[in-house]
Amino acid sequence: MDRHRVGPALGRVSSGLYIVTGQLDGEPLGMLCSFIEQASFAPPMLTLALRPDRRIAQALHESGRIGINVLGEDNQDLMRPFANPKNADPFAGISVEPEPADLPRLSGALAFLAATLRGTLEAGDHQVHLLEITDGCLQNPSGRPMFRVRRDGFQY
Repeated sequence: MDRHRVGPALGRVSSGLYIVTGQLDGEPLGMLCSFIEQASFAPPMLTLALRPDRRIAQALHESGRIGINVLGEDNQDLMRPFANPKNADPFAGISVEPEPADLPRLSGALAFLAATLRGTLEAGDHQVHLLEITDGCLQNPSGRPMFRVRRDGFQY
């Protein structure tokens, strides 16, 4: 395969932008993520691809639950703290709503989905997690989702 030929084409596969959230040892975690896709209507399910070395992946495997905060076009400021994996506290100054499942729901996000892990598949340098949606809400009915098209399909 010619990476220089395939990379620009693969990068044009568009995706949404999300902040996935969870808890690990009582600490809230959040990470910017784009590898999410709906997989089923009944029951409602999504796939989520994560590198297995991410702390949010550990939180998902330990608790079996994860939150998905769907970002809208107007959520640039909400996204920035979660885009830097070295940010020790991306939740600083961010309004978080209480959730029955103890999954951080970002008040400013377009929508929120709570999900339960149903299966995991090894997929190269990532793991693909099958998630069943257990709860959710649209927080900004007039908002439009943020999406991303990458320049090169071999890097974030």
